[in-house]
Amino acid sequence: MMDDDEDGDTIIADDLSIDGNENSTNNEITSAEAAERRYAKQRYRSWMSMLIISTFVCSVLIASVKFFAPGRFYSEEDTTTTYDIFGSGDNGMGDSANQRRLEDALDYLVTKEISDVITLLPNNTMSPQYMAAIWISSIDQHRINIPKADGTSSKDEYPFLQRYSLAVLFLSTGGMSWIYRLNFLSGTHECAWFTVFRSDDLPSDQGYAMGAWCDKNPGTLTERDQGDNLWESAIVTDIHLLPNNNAVGRLPSELRHLRYLKTLRIYEQAFIVGEIPSGYGDLRNLQILDLEANQLGGPIPSSFKFLNKMTLLNLRRNRLTGISADAINQMDKLAALALDSNMISGKLPEFNLPNLYGLTLSDNAFTGQIPISMAGLSNLEMLALDHNKLTGSLDILEGMTHLTHVYLDNNKWDHEINDGFFAGHDNITHLDMSNCSIRGIVPDHFFKFPKLEVLDLSRNLLEGDLPGPAIASTNDTTTKLQYLSLHSNNITGPIPQGISKLKSLKHLDLSVNKMIGSINEELGELKGLEYIFLGNNDFSAGKFPAWLQNLTNLEELSLKNNNLSGEIPEWIGELTRLVLLDLGENFLNGTLPDSMGDLTKLWILILNSNNLRGSIPSSFRQLEYLETLLIDDNSFKGNTAPVCEGRGMDRITHFVSDCA
Repeated sequence: MMDDDEDGDTIIADDLSIDGNENSTNNEITSAEAAERRYAKQRYRSWMSMLIISTFVCSVLIASVKFFAPGRFYSEEDTTTTYDIFGSGDNGMGDSANQRRLEDALDYLVTKEISDVITLLPNNTMSPQYMAAIWISSIDQHRINIPKADGTSSKDEYPFLQRYSLAVLFLSTGGMSWIYRLNFLSGTHECAWFTVFRSDDLPSDQGYAMGAWCDKNPGTLTERDQGDNLWESAIVTDIHLLPNNNAVGRLPSELRHLRYLKTLRIYEQAFIVGEIPSGYGDLRNLQILDLEANQLGGPIPSSFKFLNKMTLLNLRRNRLTGISADAINQMDKLAALALDSNMISGKLPEFNLPNLYGLTLSDNAFTGQIPISMAGLSNLEMLALDHNKLTGSLDILEGMTHLTHVYLDNNKWDHEINDGFFAGHDNITHLDMSNCSIRGIVPDHFFKFPKLEVLDLSRNLLEGDLPGPAIASTNDTTTKLQYLSLHSNNITGPIPQGISKLKSLKHLDLSVNKMIGSINEELGELKGLEYIFLGNNDFSAGKFPAWLQNLTNLEELSLKNNNLSGEIPEWIGELTRLVLLDLGENFLNGTLPDSMGDLTKLWILILNSNNLRGSIPSSFRQLEYLETLLIDDNSFKGNTAPVCEGRGMDRITHFVSDCA
């Protein structure tokens, strides 16, 4: 057979990952890690997402008929007026009157230093600030009063500042190109600059409001004749822009004038760049700042030290380069701080935040050891330090018994774990210490943690047998473990008896260790298993495990290099959820069963280095999602038609076989 332009020695079966990075230079990816990497993308932020969502419950406006009478808001379509705000529209006043209003607006903005004077010069008429001045003075249907620069009309100042600042926000972020305009720059009061979106997770008469809203709901008041006094007392307290709304530009410093603002959420806007304006330190009433997943750079402003009402600061997934612990420590009410996935380097900040219960510093370039001050974060529940360059001991964490989610992976800790490690941490739900150079054993009390769902100790230097008695003593009430990954250590001994007690287990990875004995058939009792990876151990020779027939939920199965012999059974076709099947480097013989064509969800099929013979079954034409097929170092004959002429022939990226 042809090898499709690939030499059989250039692709290693275990080097393939379902969702591997095409640009990766890592040539050590095992098939066992395929599922782990996919799972990792979802799991690390699951708790933080829950934390943020629960914290925002009071600030995210859930609209219903009880609160928002206008039925027109209840649609997935934007209700914003579609006229060109800088085209033919005007505010109904004459040109000379509008010119005077514009002159007064510019005079006030420059004199009071509301905006940078450069942005308001006549030769800069396309700046967001100048365009906002034109709009509010000459086009805006609301005809708001323009305050005097001499301060003789102070009652007009804040209403003007509020409307002007929001207009600058709209224009600074490319609002004319937003997918949904959220009612911005419409003729209504700015307290109605929002759109309500329906969601499947809410009743049909409710939705999520995106835009700006106020401390006093304007209700049906959209006409001036319904009472200006009511509008005067309506102050914008929350801004929550719709994510992924095609916003482009920079965060405007003018938002600093919204001094009553409590919540500011501008997140997941891939084209919001620049630095966080230092003027945001003037927002003394701000409680929630969420700027996640933009392209913001530079340091976190030192002016944030004035934000002492802040409870949640979420700046993750940006390009931030620095942080001042002194500034953050002034936020003594701070409950959650998310700075992961930035470009911050240096030693870990010495935080002194007694109310903090969520801290994520993952995916940065922090170095050094955990500071002693972290022991003072006694209420901390979630700690994520993974994917940095941290070293030293983990002893400081021993006293933090409120911890529920701990991510320490992908560092270089100098620590040995034993049966005393984290012994009092009964609240642990997620514990990830993978790839961080830890030594020692797998503690038996880990399997007694009543809330533990995820345990990942893979890619370390752990030795010894698994704690069989501790595993055997578990039951449905004492363990909720779903994810157990111990691959790439030096673990010895057999798969322990009693492993069938881990009834909640979905992911089991014991590959690349030194385990012995036969593969424990108790695994067949774990009907919820979706991923099993046992490859590259020293198990005794045996037939293809018959107990696998019971595990119809399996999605990925790797039994690579497990001393398996005999034929691949016909019932393999019953495992119809399989996406990855790795049986490479065994002693399997006979022909491939036709039933393998029933595995129509397969992406990766690895059968190389066995004693298989015959031809590729014609049923392989049904494998329309197959991307990788390795069958080299066998005794197959015939042609490649079932693969190359199948439904998914255009998807195959790796096909390796012997030449005949």
